[in-house]
Amino acid sequence: MKRILVAGATGSQGGGVVDHLLSGEYGKYEVYGLTRDAHGEAARELSARGVNVVEGDMRDGVTMGMLAEGMDGVYCVTTFFEDGVAAEIEQGETLATAAAAAGVPHFVFSSVAGADRDTGLKHFESKYAIERHLRELDLPATVVRPVYFMQNFERMRGEIVDGRLALPLEVGTRLDLVDVNDVGRLVATAFADPDRFVGASIDLAGDARTLSELAAAFAAALDRDVTAVHLDRGEYRMVAGDELADMYAWFDEHGYGIDVDALVAEYGFVPRTFEEYLDASDRWTSTARSPA
Repeated sequence: MKRILVAGATGSQGGGVVDHLLSGEYGKYEVYGLTRDAHGEAARELSARGVNVVEGDMRDGVTMGMLAEGMDGVYCVTTFFEDGVAAEIEQGETLATAAAAAGVPHFVFSSVAGADRDTGLKHFESKYAIERHLRELDLPATVVRPVYFMQNFERMRGEIVDGRLALPLEVGTRLDLVDVNDVGRLVATAFADPDRFVGASIDLAGDARTLSELAAAFAAALDRDVTAVHLDRGEYRMVAGDELADMYAWFDEHGYGIDVDALVAEYGFVPRTFEEYLDASDRWTSTARSPA
């Protein structure tokens, strides 16, 4: 039975990896879920499902070294939202260095599509810095590069249910999308077949839609009118800050541009479309109501 250490096990990406590894569809695994709080409710729920919950800060090299020892695989996801991009780079580099020192035979890193394209976006370049570190370590690795998560719209649920989908995207811009569940599914697929996936860098998307098309899909799922609102980017910048405003500008000017058909052809991996995500989620049914 393979032993897999999953960073961010209580988060959306890491949690999805845990779900698929425990499903039995990809083999049998002894899963170790890394979290910063092993006593929280989410960690207790993982433990009840048979996950070995371990606590640690990914920037703590000594602890990461001990946790990586004896693992057959390590999954790494990082974030800039809490402590910034410098801390994010430290997280990824520390865990990767620990995995390399422990001789871990398969390291899977969740990056972002476009990380290797000189975007000028700090939270893309931070992930590419970690990718470069993996190569410097000569660590047997798979890099998964997801695009914009379909689940991001769940943060806007109240406004969408009330009939307004607002983003700072220009008319006609097609936004590449992926169900976060497909990240976990692809990572589990990679751990199940390391001979095929070690050394691969995979841009992961399942669909691409304009804001108007997204509004129409929400309207159909919710059985109510939803209007696409193209926010002024200058006004959005004042509220959300430069990094996110610049990201949407990059979407307009360049975009991820992922060839989903090529992904399916090369890896036999069929990701969810946006409608399939909506159908599978109880957040977007016709009985949904705006929060009180």
